[in-house]
Amino acid sequence: MTLFTSRNRVLLLSSCMLALAGFMVGVQALAIHALPLLSPAVVATIDLETTINSLDEWAEMLASETDIGDGLQSEVKRRQEEIELLEADLEDYPSGSEKFKEAFKRYQMAGIELQGYVQFQQLKSQQRTSELILKVYEKIKSMAKQLADENGYDIILMNDSVLEIPENPENIVREISNRRILFARTQMDITDQLIQRMNADHQASADSK
Repeated sequence: MTLFTSRNRVLLLSSCMLALAGFMVGVQALAIHALPLLSPAVVATIDLETTINSLDEWAEMLASETDIGDGLQSEVKRRQEEIELLEADLEDYPSGSEKFKEAFKRYQMAGIELQGYVQFQQLKSQQRTSELILKVYEKIKSMAKQLADENGYDIILMNDSVLEIPENPENIVREISNRRILFARTQMDITDQLIQRMNADHQASADSK
């Protein structure tokens, strides 16, 4: 039986380790060559505020809200006139009489109802506005994806660098930290393309009805 000395065992172990290391380097090199070459992301930007304000659909939504607001103003005016008449009725009765108390109660209730009506309509208006903004935003996202698919954009960012910081903000640090883009070249901007596509899509949808 052949016996290995300590020196022989060390040399054999070292040879095995070197062979294993060489094998792993070969595997890693093969894996790296097999990976596709990564190309830089293609980025585009949009001005969200300009986009929304330039959409025909948004203008129609605002016009509809204006009509609703005009109707509410008319109702408020009508109720105010009723309250003025109820207030005038108070002069027809002696102060402290039962008729005066009843008239005053009607006058008081009309004022409370008007206040409740105004507050309720304000809440409804805020809810409608939120729903309209969300609806338009979702359509912008959808059309942005279409443009990205057609033109090979990997990312479309909302360019907040075009928004001016208020002259006297309550918290200038927060205003700055909320910004995500310091600079973007105008060549990257696809706002006009997005607006044109969305307005054309909205017109086509309206014509089909």
